Amino acid sequence: MKKWLLCLAFNMFSFSIYAQQSSCNCAVTLEKLVRKVETEYPGFADKTKEGLPYEELKQHLTREAKTADKPGCEKILKRYTDFFKDPHLWVGSNGSPFSSGNSGPAESISFDIRGFQDKIKLTKDPLEGVWSTEGYRIGIKKLSGNEYTGFIIGAESASWKAGDIKFRLFPDGSFEYSMLDRSKKKGRYTMHKEGILFLDAVGMALVRELPVPTASATQLEEKLKELAGFYFRKLSPRTSILKLPSFEYRYLEKIDELISQNRTQIEGSENLIIDLRGNPGGTTDAYQKLLPYISGKSIRNTGAEFLATQTYIGNLEAYKKSLDKNTPTDEIDKQIDQLKKNLGHFVNFSDAGKPVYIENVEPAAKSPRQVVILADKGTGSSAEYFLFIAKQSRKVKVLGVPSYGALDYGNAYLVDFGCPGYQVFMPTYRAMRLPDYPVDNIGIQPDIYLDSSVEDWVAFAWRYIEE
Repeated sequence: MKKWLLCLAFNMFSFSIYAQQSSCNCAVTLEKLVRKVETEYPGFADKTKEGLPYEELKQHLTREAKTADKPGCEKILKRYTDFFKDPHLWVGSNGSPFSSGNSGPAESISFDIRGFQDKIKLTKDPLEGVWSTEGYRIGIKKLSGNEYTGFIIGAESASWKAGDIKFRLFPDGSFEYSMLDRSKKKGRYTMHKEGILFLDAVGMALVRELPVPTASATQLEEKLKELAGFYFRKLSPRTSILKLPSFEYRYLEKIDELISQNRTQIEGSENLIIDLRGNPGGTTDAYQKLLPYISGKSIRNTGAEFLATQTYIGNLEAYKKSLDKNTPTDEIDKQIDQLKKNLGHFVNFSDAGKPVYIENVEPAAKSPRQVVILADKGTGSSAEYFLFIAKQSRKVKVLGVPSYGALDYGNAYLVDFGCPGYQVFMPTYRAMRLPDYPVDNIGIQPDIYLDSSVEDWVAFAWRYIEE
């Protein structure tokens, strides 16, 4: 099977198979969504074997949809797709999924910007101050005890106004952040000496404006690159670290350059730490150049079966048209032909047609003796598949917590289902290791679990690998 077909990324090709122009009421919208999922979701039969719970939910939602307004309808549609518990299946509007329903009105505080800035200039508190990040200027104020509130001073988005509370910071190092729809997201924050506050779960790096930080512009830039970007560096004469925060297509060139530019140092390192925390996946092409350094001579890959639907055929045809004219399309043409001949059935594109196939790897002449991979709940999709194959190597250990759990149904596309403005994000294949080895909502398990008392994962991995 070609590697691009193993892509577990969120491929955002939108293919409309409807010409309907009029709007849909909620009952019609739900009906069309149900029809789309029941006929084109590759996990539908597996996840509705006990038919009664599904039928009861559908009937209940159908009754509610008859009188639902737009916000209520969004919750109904989301409850339907949530039934399947598939991270690669969601319904939304204008390319974004509907929220979890725990959103509410914006909280706000009253403040005098001039008085606040004058007071902040003299503070010695490491968190209080005026901060900036892409799209926002934020004030952080200590309101009670050791709890801090981050509020909007200025924002590019019209959804936020001055005084709206954007996040709260708690004394245990955790935060609660308000998303655009006012739903809440939690994570951990870290304060860095360069004057940078980093909120991990939302990937936000805030730079202090007031009091004026003492770090130079160069120091700030380097630290920002380290927090939010891709990097390689030596931790000691024996150990190096490679940070890869994403495997998305747009970063392929960056990843290839990073590995190529540091090839000598990677090969000369006795130990290598690969940090995949927060990596949401993308394409399996992203890590191919790493395989010779971590794998044995072969990898056992699990196959996949694609559900042949007219929508998927349309997506492949749209993808084909997007390619450069000089790009060979024989393989895509062959797949499209197979799908057309097997509409409504599952198709395995691999030549062997087996649930497992062997990929031969030529090990590098020089490579690290030990490899540690850091993974957390934010490590998902194709990044999880990297964990799956890396754990086959005797010299690799995965440290952290169970990964996100989005690997059973993949190669998802954003598609219309007949009501303007609404889309469903839906996989096109199921993994052939099912039902024996499920990963969705479970995750790839680490070899060594890092509990909450481990604050610095890199330091822990460094000590572990050099013991």
